[in-house]
Amino acid sequence: MSWWIWLIAAIVIGVIELSTVTFVLLWFAVAAGITTVLSLVVTNPWWQFALFAVIGLALYFATRPLARRWRQRPSYPERTETMVGKAGVVVTGEEAGGFATVRIDGELWSARSDERLLPGDPVVVTAASTTVVTVRRAGEGTSS
Repeated sequence: MSWWIWLIAAIVIGVIELSTVTFVLLWFAVAAGITTVLSLVVTNPWWQFALFAVIGLALYFATRPLARRWRQRPSYPERTETMVGKAGVVVTGEEAGGFATVRIDGELWSARSDERLLPGDPVVVTAASTTVVTVRRAGEGTSS
């Protein structure tokens, strides 16, 4: 096959990869690009296709673990992860084990604590879920 057919194949596969972002077709687009250059030396279309397949599969299997690891890495921390350690103030108090309301970074949160919380008490977040934070009074920590 002519070199330009492999070049068109590389471009088409690359455009499809850009629309899917799966990192599967990327390596076959690269393989088609390499085959474009090799087709100037290897004139038999069957050998060209074999080179394309071998190069594409080799790139895919060599880099798939890296691509999988990169895609699974969280790009930013969850909001609940960033809440731990933040300071707040009790707005409405409650007995130990009940639900109080605390203000953290200007937002109101439902809060639980193992100790009695009174309005105005400074608190620190020790754990967080999507709707409730667990707090302790500020200045009362666990000894290390």
